[in-house]
Amino acid sequence: MKKRSKMAVLLLAASVLAAPGVPFAPAHVYAYDGKSDLDIIPLPDDMRKLLVELRDDYVPALSELHVDSIGTGSKSETIISLSDRKNVITAGVSLELVVDADGNITSLELKGADRDKSKKWDKKQSYQKLSDFIREQVPVSHVIAAQPMLSTDRRSQLDQLAVVSFYPLLNDVWVKKEMGRAFIDASGQIVQFHQEKIKLPLASEVADPKKAIPLEKAKREWENQLRMQLVYDAAAGKLVYEPTELPVIDAVTGEVVPAVYSKESEVLKLKGSADNSIWGDRKKMEQWLEATFKLRVNTLTFQAPSEKAKKRDTDLYEWNARMYQSASVLVDRKTKSLIEFRLDGSAEKELEKPLQAEEAKALALEFAEKHLLTKEQSFVVRKTSQLDNLPGWADQNLVRPIYSYAFFPHSNDIPAKTPLFTVEVDAKKGTVVAAKVNEIPAMPATIDQSGVIGEEKAKQAFVQSMVLRLAYDYPKVGDRLRPLRSSSICQRPIRKRCRWTRLQAKSWTVGSSGQHHTRQAVARHRDRACRVLLCGLIPSQMAGLAAFLFKIDKHFTAGRIFFLFVE
Repeated sequence: MKKRSKMAVLLLAASVLAAPGVPFAPAHVYAYDGKSDLDIIPLPDDMRKLLVELRDDYVPALSELHVDSIGTGSKSETIISLSDRKNVITAGVSLELVVDADGNITSLELKGADRDKSKKWDKKQSYQKLSDFIREQVPVSHVIAAQPMLSTDRRSQLDQLAVVSFYPLLNDVWVKKEMGRAFIDASGQIVQFHQEKIKLPLASEVADPKKAIPLEKAKREWENQLRMQLVYDAAAGKLVYEPTELPVIDAVTGEVVPAVYSKESEVLKLKGSADNSIWGDRKKMEQWLEATFKLRVNTLTFQAPSEKAKKRDTDLYEWNARMYQSASVLVDRKTKSLIEFRLDGSAEKELEKPLQAEEAKALALEFAEKHLLTKEQSFVVRKTSQLDNLPGWADQNLVRPIYSYAFFPHSNDIPAKTPLFTVEVDAKKGTVVAAKVNEIPAMPATIDQSGVIGEEKAKQAFVQSMVLRLAYDYPKVGDRLRPLRSSSICQRPIRKRCRWTRLQAKSWTVGSSGQHHTRQAVARHRDRACRVLLCGLIPSQMAGLAAFLFKIDKHFTAGRIFFLFVE
């Protein structure tokens, strides 16, 4: 790909490799337009060169594709559509590319390419190629997450891909507001990339990093507040320790900053009676939607899974509404089992008084018993909900009151690391609005706890694997984001080395294999403009991602500065 200088690009890795050199390009790259084998689309020299470089360095599948169309968007960007179609009807592999006026790729989406999901990908090589690609295409100062994440997003066919996010900088500090992501498969092919411009305030309008309290003081308080829990990693077949909460410490006062979410857990036995034969059967699913959610299916537009998408391992069924609520059901194509259900859009009529916590809980349990669970089973049920009194920036009237319930199988009072399923209840709609089922191995009847270390030793090992660095934060409640100008500077912890966010309970070491499913970052706050804070980083479970922890020197989030721990 092209070489270009970037101002103050901060790659948080041990070393930064130069971008690969520009390969030799043929004089012409013309292609059929998909409508006729006689019409040929000539490409501008810069676009021809870009496609050849992409093919040679990042997207080998381009060698089999033809240009179907090329045009200009509203912002002078070039939009190119390519596919392997032999006629106007069918195409197995396609690529959509958007290039801005300066020649930077702002969007890349490869669909339908063959990939072996069972193949293990090389974390180091995948990360290096992703970071090289990001550095070449992002023209502004940015921070690249120093560890890849493992995507589990089956809905978008992005599961079993390595993904790296990148962020803007302000005051030479990371702003925790994602600019974009890049995805790569196990063979080393970039399959998706996007970036967007993030508008930031002036450096003088946000908290001054120099006002943060000493690093050691912040670290001591953060360690005092850290708590660990013992869980069973069913995929790895071992006990591991994980943090229950990563605390947030005020960098001016040294006090713990209150959370905006509350979490409660209890052990409950559920009686399952779900009929899993309905999934994948349109008639049965429509009857289910009508009976369970009172949807008028005959007024909705049904969109069936594409039969042409032979390489998909999932089927997405959608019932779309012009107004009000739409429904979607994601089903495993082979097993016909439910993966995900969603109820999107505004309700035709909402409750005058939102559901109380006990009412929402009853709805979630009933849904799990009737529609997700097929047999009687005991779970550790973890409820996550917003606090009743939110900070002013969150606007209590605009935040949706969502109760989220995660159902963890357990044995010997030890919960699984990953929930079997999750259910979300919208208190204003008065109904379940989302459910997701995870594929996890069954818990053993008994778990051998001989040789397991205590929480304090696990905590020490976890702390030793982290280093504290500065970052700004955009605290968030639901879909409400705190403005950067009124946020504060905090300290966040991240990993030093390429390892996972768990501790092997018996060996007292940082775990280095398996997946770690993290929760949505819980925003910490103070209702005081431009306050300096010290925070513990909670890795985001964004769009169903199982995350490796980042290795970052400096992080920045909306006005807050965090001390980031790195191994």
